[in-house]
Amino acid sequence: MSVPRSARYLSVMKWIGLAIGCSAKFVSGSLFVFNAYEDALKTTFNFTAKEVQLQSSFLNIGLGIGFLPGMFYDRFGPQWCSGLGLVLSLTAYLLIWSTTRSITFYSSHSWLMAFYFFLCGLGSVFTYMVALNTNAINFHPKHRGKIVGILNAFFAGSPSVFSALYFHVIGKDDPKSADSFSTLMLVFAVCFVVIDILCIAFMRVYPRTEPADKITPDVKVDGNSDGSIHVYNKGFNGDDVSVDKGLSEQNENTDDLKTSSIDSAVPNYSIPGDMSLLKILTTLDYHLLTWLFTFASVTGLVYTIALTQTTAALGLDNHNADIVIIIPIANAVISAAIGLISDYFQQRLPRLGILIAGIIAFVTCQCLVVGLADKYPVLVTATVINGMGQGIIWSLSPAVMSEMFSVKNLGRNWGIALLASALIGLGAQEAFGALYDAAISIPGEVYCYGMSCVRGGHAVILGMAVLAMILGVALFMRRRKKTNM
Repeated sequence: MSVPRSARYLSVMKWIGLAIGCSAKFVSGSLFVFNAYEDALKTTFNFTAKEVQLQSSFLNIGLGIGFLPGMFYDRFGPQWCSGLGLVLSLTAYLLIWSTTRSITFYSSHSWLMAFYFFLCGLGSVFTYMVALNTNAINFHPKHRGKIVGILNAFFAGSPSVFSALYFHVIGKDDPKSADSFSTLMLVFAVCFVVIDILCIAFMRVYPRTEPADKITPDVKVDGNSDGSIHVYNKGFNGDDVSVDKGLSEQNENTDDLKTSSIDSAVPNYSIPGDMSLLKILTTLDYHLLTWLFTFASVTGLVYTIALTQTTAALGLDNHNADIVIIIPIANAVISAAIGLISDYFQQRLPRLGILIAGIIAFVTCQCLVVGLADKYPVLVTATVINGMGQGIIWSLSPAVMSEMFSVKNLGRNWGIALLASALIGLGAQEAFGALYDAAISIPGEVYCYGMSCVRGGHAVILGMAVLAMILGVALFMRRRKKTNM
């Protein structure tokens, strides 16, 4: 028989789990350092812009297969999920490190290197899911905005640290060299090994419990996204004990539920919004939320990955070491702040409304870039705004999804959204690279110069940002209509 743990022990272990989760998110954020070393890839292997975007796209697709790690996590828990992430990440980064030993071979086999990057992304998302899901479950839902925001702040701020490490330490003499690139890959391999071992050792899902005399009955009734009824009763440690009343029970008198005792609320009821895969895929609100996140996140992704290509085309690449850290810093600051703000003002300012504000930031950014990117102050302003949008989108989207469709299947539901983002991102990145290559006037040249090289690609992702805004407004109006019914 297992030995019961004290409330203090469980509380300490949850906070340790949060600290390790932040570290895991920090290491997972290394995926978005690609724009710091993409010139090294291009120079070392003589890749075209389209081939470079292919590497980045497959890295993102690996991250986007999040529904598999998510379902694996839901079935086997954080320890096995971390172990598989360790194996995949170590293998992938060692394979990429080895490519600089066979430059001639990989110069004509970019697809094989793209597969290695896919494995990197896949290994990383196992670690990402452990950090996100475990802490989302362990802490009370009323703190979910803060918890997800803090985790995302480490995820978002990571690229600025790794970029600075690359430009000022590893690649100080020549950031475009093969040696600089291969050394960074070894650093990533070591980081994932260390953090995944810590996750295996410490990450657990812990119950939220306190002595029975601290239970305070306080029942509320809410509507579900599919029309069913949620009944929440304040239980252990002030947590919401959930009762799900299906569509067939909606005609029952809910006043009786509001006055029911704690004893009637504590039994094992189904978790609110716990929907089958088929049900979730046929729910309009889920599609609206998933696709608004998809198009918004792709806007942020393509802008970030193409940033150094943009500066090079506009003759501003001497600012690369500074400009590549703007998005991670702005993203991290907004991520940390927006969780607090959304939790505090949740009753007056819905998270979905703030999410739409983040999408508007992307639209503003892309309008500035399409029109005036060749002016460095404007490009810096647009980059800051993009970072702010990413902080809002990546911090609040998982929180909104867990609240609309239950935290129980967050790994699966959020993973599907990541997959959609990756697949659309693949098309968007390839389109950006193709438009860039098409603007090159000299045959055999891999670099293009002038606004015409990047304006078309940025116009494409501006369209995606506008589409995301339309979907966000549609979802907001639907939710508002349901609330007022």
